[in-house]
Amino acid sequence: NSIGEGLFGQDASSNQGVVHSNIISFAVLASFIKISSGKIRMAFQNTEPVPRDVASKLLSLELLLHFIKMWQAAVSAENTIYGAAETNPAKAVATQNYDEMESVATMIYVVRRLVVPTLLSNTSAAIEDCRVYRRVLRIISQLWCNPYYRRQMKIELAVLIEHFVLKVICLGPQVNPTGTEGDTPTSPGDMPSLLHQQLDVLEEMKIWFSSNPKDALDLNINYDNQGDMLPNEYCKLMSKLCEALCSLAEQCGAIISEHGRFASINGGNGSPRKSAMFLRENEMSKAHVREAAQSMREKSFDAITAIVKSMMDCAIVSREQQQQQLMVAAALEVADSYAEDKSSIFDTDTSLGLSPQMSPVPSFGDENIVDYWKTSIERRKAPLQPILLTSSQDIQTPLSFNIKHSMSEDSPKQAQLQHRQESLDIAFELIAAKGLKKGMDYLIACHLLTPSPRHISAFLRIHQSSIDPGILGEYLGEGGIDGADVDFWNLIRFNFARATSFVGMNIEQALRNFLTNCGFRLPGEAQKIDRIISTFSQCYWEDNAGDLHKCPFQDQDTVFLVSFAIIMLNTDLHKSYVIRSKGPKRMTKNEFITNLRGVYNGVDKFRDYIYAIYDSIESTPIVISHSPLQDKKRRHEQGPPSLPFKDQKDFASSIQSWVKSVKPAQELLRTNAVRNDNFATFDGQLDDEMSLQDLTCQMFSANWHHIHGAINATIDNAHLDLAGLDCCIDVLEYSLCTASYLGMTVERSAFSKLLGRVNRFNDLKVKKAGARKDKSGKKSSNKAESEGKLNFEDIDQVRGLTKELHTSLFVDDAKVETMKQVARRIRNGDILLNDPSRTFVREGDLIKRHHLAGRSSTYRFFLFSDVLVYAHKSPAQGDYKVHEELPLHLMKIEDGGSPLSNTKQNSFHIHHPNKSFLVVASSKTEKQQWIDDINNSIRREVRRKAKIEKSRIEAARRAQI
Repeated sequence: NSIGEGLFGQDASSNQGVVHSNIISFAVLASFIKISSGKIRMAFQNTEPVPRDVASKLLSLELLLHFIKMWQAAVSAENTIYGAAETNPAKAVATQNYDEMESVATMIYVVRRLVVPTLLSNTSAAIEDCRVYRRVLRIISQLWCNPYYRRQMKIELAVLIEHFVLKVICLGPQVNPTGTEGDTPTSPGDMPSLLHQQLDVLEEMKIWFSSNPKDALDLNINYDNQGDMLPNEYCKLMSKLCEALCSLAEQCGAIISEHGRFASINGGNGSPRKSAMFLRENEMSKAHVREAAQSMREKSFDAITAIVKSMMDCAIVSREQQQQQLMVAAALEVADSYAEDKSSIFDTDTSLGLSPQMSPVPSFGDENIVDYWKTSIERRKAPLQPILLTSSQDIQTPLSFNIKHSMSEDSPKQAQLQHRQESLDIAFELIAAKGLKKGMDYLIACHLLTPSPRHISAFLRIHQSSIDPGILGEYLGEGGIDGADVDFWNLIRFNFARATSFVGMNIEQALRNFLTNCGFRLPGEAQKIDRIISTFSQCYWEDNAGDLHKCPFQDQDTVFLVSFAIIMLNTDLHKSYVIRSKGPKRMTKNEFITNLRGVYNGVDKFRDYIYAIYDSIESTPIVISHSPLQDKKRRHEQGPPSLPFKDQKDFASSIQSWVKSVKPAQELLRTNAVRNDNFATFDGQLDDEMSLQDLTCQMFSANWHHIHGAINATIDNAHLDLAGLDCCIDVLEYSLCTASYLGMTVERSAFSKLLGRVNRFNDLKVKKAGARKDKSGKKSSNKAESEGKLNFEDIDQVRGLTKELHTSLFVDDAKVETMKQVARRIRNGDILLNDPSRTFVREGDLIKRHHLAGRSSTYRFFLFSDVLVYAHKSPAQGDYKVHEELPLHLMKIEDGGSPLSNTKQNSFHIHHPNKSFLVVASSKTEKQQWIDDINNSIRREVRRKAKIEKSRIEAARRAQI
């Protein structure tokens, strides 16, 4: 019961019962964390996990989820009761702000610092077992969907969403079994398929954005800009999710189309087994692969639909707000003064209402610093201005013009963000040219950094990829002048190194990790090296003191001396020698032991420990880069944030990169542990800074081209995958309505063309949305459309058209079941189900005459809407083995009847490029039925093929344009 007294025992705002409850809650949470953080051991030749470990991890994660749910509910109920016991029960909840209670804030901090790193540590287990991933994902969903946790965990949610949601989607459709070529690993059992993980995350994303329309908007607002708290990979999360979802839907559609294009029952030349794309051995059947791709594509479009519908709902609300404002202004007859007041707001000081760190207006003492460096940077960039202006004018498109005019450029929020971005760019220019001291002074003068060691070290950690490692090493080695200055630099070094965990490492492994993975290079000055290694020794001793297996040292000073000895050993063993006649002399293992004997009394006792250090350094040197900023790009040179795994060549390397990213993510959380950046919501502090229409327009403008590409790719393959067309119709409707509500003419025109293509594909005689005819039959120009304004008749027409499209694409369940029953009777008949538009027409026995052999054989003929199949029944297995499948669009039927012969009266010829033969029916009536059914199916199939070819030509023409 005393485990949490140090955390909750000092809360004077709660009584002893509440304090005791918090202590018990912390003890229970710590127990769940400990069990769920444990590794799953492997039994029987490292092939099967220990069942007890798996059960413990699954149960602990379930209990952790239950704790997170119930603790917040208990705190809310508790504060409601205490508030109601005072004066006014009706205002109990409103008057009790339990977020300000010390115990509640402490528990939130405990959840941030314990639960989130625990989830990250379960990455490998989540990859190997979908049950672990499912429980981790549910915990993330609880933290995201609950505003109580969300507003306190802005940085943690960014890390979790990028790590467990975005990366799973960016792996590509995992519909192929393990051990196949292409996107899956080549060694069976090493890299399991992540199909179930992807289906789970798509289902959760649909729930995320379906409950509250503004959740997607809040995600876009909070992570749209990088700022100084998050690296580049954790920004633009909403755009990255949309891009990843659309890409996943396109890839699934390509797999489905390829299976349909190369489908062949009897394994002919077009069989997937002999196709270049499907030349692989797998345990999963081809029908299973297609079903998995269809399920994933459907769930992807469901998630996209939820996101786009959220945008549309926000656009509708913003439109209603605008109409209400106009009505009020007209009623009060102050429309002109309202416009003047609005413009005057934009002209006021943008620093009002901002924190001192975010204020773009510097204080009087810092004014000279900011002006000096701004003038210096602009003077150096002046020769490039004509080139930049010319290039920007060349690439300007109507879309950029539309976006620029659709949002308020002078809003205080945008001015603030633009000023922050400019200040950061200037700071990185200073860092590259004048050093880190000048850059930090400039950021502090601009109030983007506070002059505290913790804030400065956090900035260096987050942006280390944009800083030259040599410059960073020189800065970390600074020592200061007097006592206060020395303490200041010591704290910067300590906070920078403390973000890295050395738990469970021996001193060689910890030093190697510190010198190679922390983004800096050791400086050349001995005093600076001394300060950096001294800080490392302090952190390593704090993490491993008492663990004699990993840290068999007596005190921190011994750690410092051994660390220096390792650096000297690395230099001695791997430095470049001048080749002499006697050869280079390097330090031997015994000499290394002898050198340490004077400073480390336990060197003989732990000789194996020292030998292991020597062998590791000898085999693998600690490589410290000496080239400035080799593969790193400066901040102003970096393009837009890219999706994870873009640079990975195969699935195995992507998984390895995912697992390796756990440690940097945990270090980022430790770096920002004391920061309290609240999650901003539109209903809160953003109402006076940017309008809902501006934010929605900005979000839709950044993502509409991804959505348009996914719909366009689905329409291109609609002839092979009719079900995909039905999946994307809702997305198309919501996108077109959103563009109409926001008055975005370019986007509206693009989605209108897609709707017209779908309309032509289904031969529906419905006019395009946005075009109508007057009474005389002539088309009238729509002024509202040309101006980009809303027209309610057009939106109603769009919704009516999409509803009609859904009806036309509806597949009769009875026909589907009939197809499945017929396919089960045919060997390899599952391939017949690859095309959802294929239907069964009829079947029967016909006698086939062999021209060359002169004999006759009875076959079972199956007529489908696009192919004619004949087969014979296998006596052993009882199914039908296919002899030939003949596409109908190349077939011709000729009546072979003759009045001189009863046999020929019941016969007809089947002409096909692959096979031509004579068949005989049992009666004249049956023959005529077969001829009529085949000819009708041929006509329908020819029309369908012509429509497909027309669509293909249009797609090729658009691709060329």
